[in-house]
Amino acid sequence: MSQKNKAVSLSIEGMHCASCAHIIERKLRKLTGVEACDVNYGTEKASISYDQDKVTVNQMNHEIKKLGYSLHGDHDMMTPLSSDITVKERKIQELAQYEKHLKIMMPFIFVSIFVMLWEVGAQPLGLWPVMPEIVKEFFHHLLPLFATYALFVVGVPYLQGVVRFIHYRVANMDTLVGIGTLVAFIYSFILSAFEAPLAPFINSSHTYYDVTIVVIGFITLGKYLESRSKLKTGEAIEKLLTLQVKTALVLRDGIEVEVSIEQVQVNDVIIVKPGQKIPVDGVIIDGSSSLDESMITGESLPVDKQKGDTVIGATLNKQGSLQIRATQIGSGTMLSQIIKMVEDAQGSKAPIEGLADKVAAVFVPIVLVLAFITLLAWIVIGSYFMPFSQALSLGMTSFVGVLVIACPCAMGLATPTAVIVGVGKAAQNGILIKNAESLEKLHTRLQKVSQP
Repeated sequence: MSQKNKAVSLSIEGMHCASCAHIIERKLRKLTGVEACDVNYGTEKASISYDQDKVTVNQMNHEIKKLGYSLHGDHDMMTPLSSDITVKERKIQELAQYEKHLKIMMPFIFVSIFVMLWEVGAQPLGLWPVMPEIVKEFFHHLLPLFATYALFVVGVPYLQGVVRFIHYRVANMDTLVGIGTLVAFIYSFILSAFEAPLAPFINSSHTYYDVTIVVIGFITLGKYLESRSKLKTGEAIEKLLTLQVKTALVLRDGIEVEVSIEQVQVNDVIIVKPGQKIPVDGVIIDGSSSLDESMITGESLPVDKQKGDTVIGATLNKQGSLQIRATQIGSGTMLSQIIKMVEDAQGSKAPIEGLADKVAAVFVPIVLVLAFITLLAWIVIGSYFMPFSQALSLGMTSFVGVLVIACPCAMGLATPTAVIVGVGKAAQNGILIKNAESLEKLHTRLQKVSQP
């Protein structure tokens, strides 16, 4: 790679589904100077290779901010953020926000489900008596208030998805939920506001406020569970990071000085006493001991080391006192390389994900078209076989149903999460996997071997 070309790995804020990853990839790849871009929804990171003379990270960030996303990381002219800590903190905040909304939404959801079940059980099925008129009137005025809060407070991200779709012709799963719930709400509001004039033509008592509440509530619940899942997937990296030593005892001018690990330089002489971890990779220049290298090799038995032998950072000195000359520091140590390898493997895509990417490119537009075709079909064709009000009501139900049911956010998360967890668990057991493609090839090879 030439000096003007640069490769960076940046965390992304604002992704809500697999379609988001495709939208960001497509937008960034169109920019002049961006040579390659790979966005992983599971890790919420983008690996970007670009020409520094033609485009900057700030310009990339400006372009995707229009679509509701933003880039974060250590790069020029942007606020330096620690990728690991910041991403985790952001996920915790997001999780807390979803949890807060859910606590408020749960009573609304239960009321809505109760009303729907009562209506279905009383009229079509005859399981119990029809709801008294005074109770029905109470819920008739209560549900619009609940739906307004659900849509315009909890459902703001979905409404923003609709606005971005109108402005930039970019749609994701939030757009589908936003359009479905907004249309259901507006339809219901019109029926409520103009109940008397519309009564001869449409059954104005059949509104969809409860649908708006339940859909937004359960989608929010899904996002909460998804956030919890994604938060746990980073545990492997966190455990590897805890192995890193924070300070080192360095011999300078004949005096032992304790310094932070960032201040250790190549060729520094480091004192390691019994029971301490080796701070960095180096060579023993004085002393002998037994080292526990199980974090690297998986071997539980200590390994004898003496003058002239190499040692690995984060391994444990079991017995004697050692003087070590530092040969690798910072990102050059074996532990740092292992962490980077695990991060790269977790952020890589398996070949099977290529199919998902192709589907994501056309999935949302196709669903939108199918939803509107379904609505029109009920109105145009259905009105020949049933009253217009009934056809319109069924059309609305089908329209919202197509948009909401066709939100397979879990499908886009399943494979990346499986790769992250699999690579992380393997690293904890001393097995290093190069990338997701290697993992898939291993699975294929094991299947062939297991066949009789």
